[in-house]
Amino acid sequence: MAPKDLKRKAEEKAEDEPAAKEAKDSGDVEKNAPEDKRPATKAVVGFNGADVTLNVVPANDGKVLMALTEGGMQYLIAGARASLGMKAGRYMYEVKIIEALNPSESTQGLHGKTPQPRQLVRIGFSTAGSNLVLGDIEEAAYFDSEGNFGSGKIKKRTSQNFTRDQVIGVLLNLDPKSPQHNTISLFREGVRIAEPQPLPESVHGKTLFPHICFRNVTVQVNMGPTLFKPLPFKCRMLAGAAAADVVETKKPTGKFDVVLPVAMPDEGTFDWLDEWLAENPSYVELSDRKLQAWAASSGLVKPKGMAGASNDKPSFNFGLSGMDDMSLQRVVKAVAPTIPRNYVVMEIKSALVAEERAELLKNFTADKFKKTAMVVMGKPNDQFIEKTHERLLAEKQAKSNADWQIKKAEKQRQKEVARRQKELEKIKKQAEENRKKLLEEAVAKKKAEEEAKKKAEAAAAGEEVKEEETKMEVDEVKEEPKAEEVKEEKMEEVKEEEKAEEVEEDDGLGDEPPKVELTDEEKKLLFRPKAVGTCGDLTAPVLTKSFASFTIPDKSEGFDGGVKYLWESEAPAKDYLRKWVLMTKQNTRIEDLTPSKYFTDKQAAMMKQVIEWQAKQKMFKAKPAAKKEEEKKEGEEEAKKALDIFSVEDVGDIGEGEPLFANFGPEDWALMTMRYELNLLQDAFKKDVDDPDRAEIPEAHINFYYNKYFKKTLNPFVFGLKSLGEMVELVKDTVTISGEPPVLSSQLAEEVDTADIFIKYTEECRRDRKRRSDAGDETAKLKFTAPAAPAPAAVRPQMPAKGQQWGAMGKGMQPGFQGMAGKGAAAMGGMMGGWGKGKW
Repeated sequence: MAPKDLKRKAEEKAEDEPAAKEAKDSGDVEKNAPEDKRPATKAVVGFNGADVTLNVVPANDGKVLMALTEGGMQYLIAGARASLGMKAGRYMYEVKIIEALNPSESTQGLHGKTPQPRQLVRIGFSTAGSNLVLGDIEEAAYFDSEGNFGSGKIKKRTSQNFTRDQVIGVLLNLDPKSPQHNTISLFREGVRIAEPQPLPESVHGKTLFPHICFRNVTVQVNMGPTLFKPLPFKCRMLAGAAAADVVETKKPTGKFDVVLPVAMPDEGTFDWLDEWLAENPSYVELSDRKLQAWAASSGLVKPKGMAGASNDKPSFNFGLSGMDDMSLQRVVKAVAPTIPRNYVVMEIKSALVAEERAELLKNFTADKFKKTAMVVMGKPNDQFIEKTHERLLAEKQAKSNADWQIKKAEKQRQKEVARRQKELEKIKKQAEENRKKLLEEAVAKKKAEEEAKKKAEAAAAGEEVKEEETKMEVDEVKEEPKAEEVKEEKMEEVKEEEKAEEVEEDDGLGDEPPKVELTDEEKKLLFRPKAVGTCGDLTAPVLTKSFASFTIPDKSEGFDGGVKYLWESEAPAKDYLRKWVLMTKQNTRIEDLTPSKYFTDKQAAMMKQVIEWQAKQKMFKAKPAAKKEEEKKEGEEEAKKALDIFSVEDVGDIGEGEPLFANFGPEDWALMTMRYELNLLQDAFKKDVDDPDRAEIPEAHINFYYNKYFKKTLNPFVFGLKSLGEMVELVKDTVTISGEPPVLSSQLAEEVDTADIFIKYTEECRRDRKRRSDAGDETAKLKFTAPAAPAPAAVRPQMPAKGQQWGAMGKGMQPGFQGMAGKGAAAMGGMMGGWGKGKW
């Protein structure tokens, strides 16, 4: 054979070799990777700090991934996204579970359940900036150790399980020339255990990064270039990918940012943060709400809203000690400053209090982090307002849609009930018609039998049948088709009626929910209002204790990145905060206010004085009438009537032992006490609060503070009135409710040395009412109903001492009941005249 022929056959044989090798493939849907002469990437595949959850501990240059397993971290899924992503080609990577952990868990006395399974691995691919916990996110696709494939809301069993010491490979095919384009496959020990699964459309055309999630295991990672376990076909690993097919996420260098938003509670704070994080995905939010979301994505049941919960500090009632005792927060606080990445620290209350701001940021050292305060306060910018209105409209439309669905379902239910009712009526009608028909047929049959019998009898007698009878029979036969025609006409009428009913049946709601629009009032809103049944940004007790300390941060507090004002500039923002604090002081009660010694001393002195006055009044009224007449002198009564009440030096004796309050009734004592108590309330409140911005009590809080100081309530119904304002009007010489906003104001000096002035005002009003009443003015009379005195508490009798016997029934005093009779009991019964007890 000629040398040229040998050379040609050798070339043909070389060309046929790939085909021969292809024929030797195992039959997998994926085929051998063709030779790629493009330069391979020089990037080292690892895991940047910004792309791992706070509980991930990369080791051995990212070849081993471990996780924290203490302080609640053992319940949370750890997530890590690699630094090299694919935008084209077909590549894979491998993982191996090298350790399974069983961290200690204490649920003694708690009701929580640990998330299952305790050991978990998820491997797949995701887009940059997506959630680090693979789960219900649209921008990822993954397989898990339980044999499931997940992508967005889809989760289905597609493969066999994998466990410890098994090499697991995951392959991503983005080659547009391949039949398996845009799919992901799973292999165990080099053998396929899941058919290619399609990627969600949301990630088509995007760069996808290897993504590994795990809990309570240690994972070895192999990005290449050499496989731990060869596949039935040739496939390159990610570390050996063509440079043109991959994108590297560079490891950030230099200082990282720590951003502290400073915003007012319930003024769009979290809405703004969500928007800001969407625009700045490299920042990691440090907040309790984010920890709770992390727990929920890890399989823990989110606690329902509890008393004391807020958006700033949501409820951690998982029933697991590491979660509920705030260990998780302490771990995060210690770990976060050690991981180089950008943070946004979201603490609404703490960011507004200088001392707490310093505590939040002290662990973020200046050599690694640059700290910046962002003041989001005042009137929002137009972009935020527009998005707020979009959210309001969406929420309103969702509510309208839900209402429409409910009404539609109710109309359908009513329609179905009506349809069934009509069917029942038709059935009843048909049954009645059938019954009548059967009856008619029975009558006709009987009649025919009778006619036949007559004919037979006539024939037997040799008589002829009359022609009229025969004619009638013929006529009846002729009429039968007419009856059928009538029946058909009725059926047609029924069908026409049914068609008419079908056309006329309209529920008036239409086929689609109505489109809603915002009202003019809603368009004026700058922030979304708190929805019914949801908690606010801060609880009332927290707000009450802290709002007076709210301040805007200054650069000197350690904010080397400065203080940035995003909505209003510095001066308007500070003025906004000052006005907000003033308004909040007017609208917020001081829940932990405690009456001071000043108040208790004043109140005790007044109680003692009133008892003495009432005793003196009682003694004066007890004098014999004859003696009173002897003491009267000519013209003395007129002089007493003309007496200048406010010139009296001793209200206990205006002459001849008569007190100024001699003619006081229960209503007068009640009014006198109300004068003193409201005046003392305002006086003591001002001293106890010691805040020039809270010198007076707002009208809405009068009852609250009155109850806190005097342990009883003001009840206008005692005087036949309907409102507190009308009740205070009775003592307007002492206190008033006035101003804007209305507050309780004293008409007297701040401190009243003696209670005499209240006796004088009360006597003056009593005389004025009497004059008006004597003149025929019925409106001058008070409709006073003395409050019922509380029933005396039952006293448990003491057991007789050793050697002592119970007294005879009805004789003497028994042990345990001594001291309840005599003057002491009378004094107790007469104290305060009953007007100082119970409710006003």
